[in-house]
Amino acid sequence: MRVLLLGATGFIGGAIARRLIADGVDVRVLCRDPSAWDGEALRGDLGDPDSIAVAAEGCSHVINAAGIVDPDAHPRALRWTHVAGMENLLNACRHAEVERLVHVSCTDVTLANHDRVHWDELKPVPGKPFGPRAQSLQLAEDLALSASSPELATLSLRGAWVWGPGDTSRLPQLCAEGLDGGIKLVGSGTTYLATTYIDHLVEATVTALTAPEAPGRAYHVVDPVFQHARDFFSALSEALGLPRPRDGSPFALAWPIARVRGQGAVELLQRGKSTLFDFSQACGKLSYDPQVELEAGLAAVAAWVEEQGGPKAVAAMKRPPPGADAVDAQVAAAGGD
Repeated sequence: MRVLLLGATGFIGGAIARRLIADGVDVRVLCRDPSAWDGEALRGDLGDPDSIAVAAEGCSHVINAAGIVDPDAHPRALRWTHVAGMENLLNACRHAEVERLVHVSCTDVTLANHDRVHWDELKPVPGKPFGPRAQSLQLAEDLALSASSPELATLSLRGAWVWGPGDTSRLPQLCAEGLDGGIKLVGSGTTYLATTYIDHLVEATVTALTAPEAPGRAYHVVDPVFQHARDFFSALSEALGLPRPRDGSPFALAWPIARVRGQGAVELLQRGKSTLFDFSQACGKLSYDPQVELEAGLAAVAAWVEEQGGPKAVAAMKRPPPGADAVDAQVAAAGGD
């Protein structure tokens, strides 16, 4: 097996890469800066079809862990990275005669202004999911799954609130909030929060490469816990030595304000609406068996944060959301929008 991995310089992709290498898998990485990777790496990204085609040659399996986490990213960056990027990737996989594509997506493909409790993968969202990011993620997943065939098997893994050591996506913002008086809750934080520890998602990804009955569908990959948002963020804050989370405005009051301002609505839904996802399909088809307890995961996060220099140093890792200029070169090369 030879695996092409996209997104290896990110939180999730990096964890997947380390696991594959530890398992002795032959891994090739496609990234914007090959010097940032200690191993076989080619220069390119999802928006460059030629670079993907070259990277896919000779690979039997592809893992796509590349994507944009920030909901405030410009819609054009989201469309070109997720939707056009998936089209480019599927074309490259077919041309290179790749056997299987594992797409790492997330539960935000069903993000909406309602609770998602005991929600399975086949349950549709009435209308479109909320926001440009969720909509682009849904389109990318639909493209991937509809392409599944005997020649190219595809499947999608949906993590929830992914957390763990090495998190440079959400943890910097949480540390910044914690240092500024406490992580912000919606109301008193009594909604359910589905989470996914990074090792659980990595294990599911590795299994998905070879699971015989897995292709052709999406799978929820979540932690086996029922917890309120307050409980999770309180435990995280305590582990990192941050103040306890602070109560915020009730969802019913905060929602119309966020919609008018055009800011924070996605984060409000993620924290303020209950999420409990059915992961029985992953248990059955992927033999998913999450083993890391919450306390052990929190201890690993705390140790990593200390290695970085503490919460203040991690908060400084927060990056601005990708703007339209992040894909200008790709758009121009493709002939424009």
